[in-house]
Amino acid sequence: MKVSTELNVNDKEFWDVMINSLKEDLKNSNKKGIELKEGLKYKKRSTQRKGIGSEITVHIKRLVPNELYVATFTTAIDHTQITYKIDSLNESKIKVTYEEEYENVSSRKVPAWRQKMAEKQSAKKAKKMLKEVEKFILNSRKKNN
Repeated sequence: MKVSTELNVNDKEFWDVMINSLKEDLKNSNKKGIELKEGLKYKKRSTQRKGIGSEITVHIKRLVPNELYVATFTTAIDHTQITYKIDSLNESKIKVTYEEEYENVSSRKVPAWRQKMAEKQSAKKAKKMLKEVEKFILNSRKKNN
């Protein structure tokens, strides 16, 4: 699943929000003082899942400031890789391409229609989330001026 959207913010502003969110996640999973860098792996508990699949291994695969962020989330039942690719269009506009690759690794098969539905929902959520990040940055700008 892949979505692209243009946002009225610059690459650095978007990157900073992404990285701060990642640092917050690290802190919340009791990994204080760990440096955020490519290759970092840490474990955290899912807030949505209980039992099997509730422990998530996060692996930061790529971190290219203001350009690219790739991470994988691995559980006992599935693997998800997310990618944020940031293209600067000008000083105040970027194009963000969000890609999500999901793989079910449990013995329980997911029907194709359910997978398609889940992908559509994920695409909608991703677009909404990117717009929320844009709104957050624009509101922060107003407060700081």
